[in-house]
Amino acid sequence: MMENILTFTLCESLLGIDVTLVKEINRGVEFTPIPGSRDHIIGFFNMRGQVVTLFDLARLLGLGERKDQEKLTCIILKSPKDPDQVGFLIDSPGDVFRFSQDEYESPPANVGSVESEYIDSVVKMKDELLIVLNPGRIFHEKRD
Repeated sequence: MMENILTFTLCESLLGIDVTLVKEINRGVEFTPIPGSRDHIIGFFNMRGQVVTLFDLARLLGLGERKDQEKLTCIILKSPKDPDQVGFLIDSPGDVFRFSQDEYESPPANVGSVESEYIDSVVKMKDELLIVLNPGRIFHEKRD
């Protein structure tokens, strides 16, 4: 079985998620900060009448601070059962790649325990390692 993965960069890391989970990619997002919210929640923004909670994925994954805070690009996830929309900041979107199940590997043992719970698998690409995330684990647990 083949799976399509949308790649993106974040803090110089190549990450990816199953493209079927992506609703859209938004550029030039303007958001409203939430005073007193958790560090990984950046704020809310209005997407055609729907409120979207915006997460700092770099902070959640322990990747550090995003360099370019001016140009905000985010990925909005589909939420078929949940009326709340969620999105996360990225540095730049990449391409969609098709992988077969045998190309996926377990995350390396030296990945930190917090980060590893959000990583679904890794794929060795020609010039770099693609980290495939499990957005369900990240966003459904972290909204509290």
